[in-house]
Amino acid sequence: MIHRIADKTLITIITAAAIVFTYEDVAAVHVASLLLMILCILSSDIISHRYTPFVMAVISIVTTIVNPIFAFSIIGCVYLFMYRRDVCGYVCAGVMALLPFGINLSTRGSLLIMLISLVAGYIAFNTSLSLTKVTTSMNKYDEARQEARDAANKRREMREKTENDIYTARLKERNRIAREIHDNVGHQITRVIVQMQALKIINKDPNVGTQLDSVSETLDLAMTGIRRSVHELHDDSIDLAIGVNDIAKTLPERFKVDISTSIESPADNTTKTAILGIIKEACTNISKHSNGDKVRIEVVENASFWRVLIHDNGKCPEREYSLSSTSTSDGHGIGLSNIYDRASSMGGRVNIKSGSSGFDVLATLPKTK
Repeated sequence: MIHRIADKTLITIITAAAIVFTYEDVAAVHVASLLLMILCILSSDIISHRYTPFVMAVISIVTTIVNPIFAFSIIGCVYLFMYRRDVCGYVCAGVMALLPFGINLSTRGSLLIMLISLVAGYIAFNTSLSLTKVTTSMNKYDEARQEARDAANKRREMREKTENDIYTARLKERNRIAREIHDNVGHQITRVIVQMQALKIINKDPNVGTQLDSVSETLDLAMTGIRRSVHELHDDSIDLAIGVNDIAKTLPERFKVDISTSIESPADNTTKTAILGIIKEACTNISKHSNGDKVRIEVVENASFWRVLIHDNGKCPEREYSLSSTSTSDGHGIGLSNIYDRASSMGGRVNIKSGSSGFDVLATLPKTK
């Protein structure tokens, strides 16, 4: 933009000097010719249209025919046509530059206008070419930046996916180890404990009985430790977000499930069990009774509480359920009571209501400190 202003200022100064040089006594008509030239050279900035140069060329030719002094406006038209940098513009610029020789104008004036037109055309061509190169370079730079951002986003997504896969695999492995300990070592120790109890019953030797009691006590302690370890491994292997998705997969295929989780910190085992239990009961209820086709599950962690929402779009009678007791008056009683029990056991609240827009289960559970 700065280059174009400088170019047009330079051409205006040269044209004004040429008018003064050609005509010793400068009158109002000469000033009008200079103003028309300035209007021509600025017209593309005032009205940005592909036909603007042609309109100004017609105006310039008509005014020049009426009064040859307006031939200086041709310089502005040549600038406009050369700035286009196309074959049509080149041809029109050449015709306009030669036009002064076909009117009643002095040879010196015609040569001067043609010379200034050539200079104006050269300036317009170079400026247009430079701006095009700058624009192309900026576009390439923007494309390179966008490609770099896309590549960075892809790398971040791949890294997050890899970390999530590793985390999921770790959780599954912990669960597998817990299951192996429970099914193999736990069962074998239980078998030994039973056998020891049988030996204690049939044994009559007091000395041997004392030794058997000691072994039995040791086995009981070992079994208690194994149960504790298995319980901790199993609880730690439950990821809340993964658990929600696993439960959602149990819904019939006719439901379109939308899951939204906002979990900033890992939940303790009691909270995870309660949340997943509420969602499982609600999904079971939906599978049995809902006539809808969409389910939305939300688990949101706030500063002091967890918010759990399960909604399906099945049409139901308008009703808000009271769960202050352990039973309700309809066929949903057991599942809804279980939801209430799980929430109340943690000091939370449950709001269940139905209507034409669907069935909602909203539970809020306080965060443990």
